[in-house]
Amino acid sequence: MSESLDPLKVTTKVMHRIWFELADTKTWYSVMKEANTWFGKEWKAQPRVKKKLEFNWENKSHKVWFDVPDIAFASWVSVKLAVTASTSPNK
Repeated sequence: MSESLDPLKVTTKVMHRIWFELADTKTWYSVMKEANTWFGKEWKAQPRVKKKLEFNWENKSHKVWFDVPDIAFASWVSVKLAVTASTSPNK
């Protein structure tokens, strides 16, 4: 007999919400590429960001969140892509 996975016995990974200040879609795609390299499909990003960044007439940055399993991702992306990262949207 095959064993089915009981959802109550499967532990999900702890995800850390990281906020990045992004001003254009090129940087947004770069952050997503890094997330794919680090975690494969084990991460999430804020939906409908492309529209915000494409129609950014004032050239101001937007805070965009990513849920990732490793908090060290924030400092890596900050250094590599020269973006500001925080764990709180208001800081």
